[in-house]
Amino acid sequence: MVLTELNPKGNFDSWDKKKLNEIEQNTFSTKIGDILFENDELILSEIILKPGERTPFRKHCNDYSCTCFTDGLLVSRNVNGQIGLLRFDEGDQFYWTCSRKETIHDLENIGENTVIIKVIEIKR
Repeated sequence: MVLTELNPKGNFDSWDKKKLNEIEQNTFSTKIGDILFENDELILSEIILKPGERTPFRKHCNDYSCTCFTDGLLVSRNVNGQIGLLRFDEGDQFYWTCSRKETIHDLENIGENTVIIKVIEIKR
């Protein structure tokens, strides 16, 4: 995965008003995609985004690992203003540490391929 920053933290000048309104509503889900399995220690989820599809903003409180099963090009907007471009190759993996802080962001598929990502969330 390659992450390219498109917009720095704290700068909302280029943000779409609909997305700013979504943030102001403060109704964030903690669900990451469709849950495939869950026990006391982890949650296995799947995110499938067709070209042009977007997840709403969601709140991450736990560390998680992602594996991409397709090539993909996504945009992720964080409620702190940062916008990143994520470029995935099939088989790419990454681990995200929330550092006991919650992270709130969305994902939008801006590529030509349907993106399939499996997520293992480690419960605290």
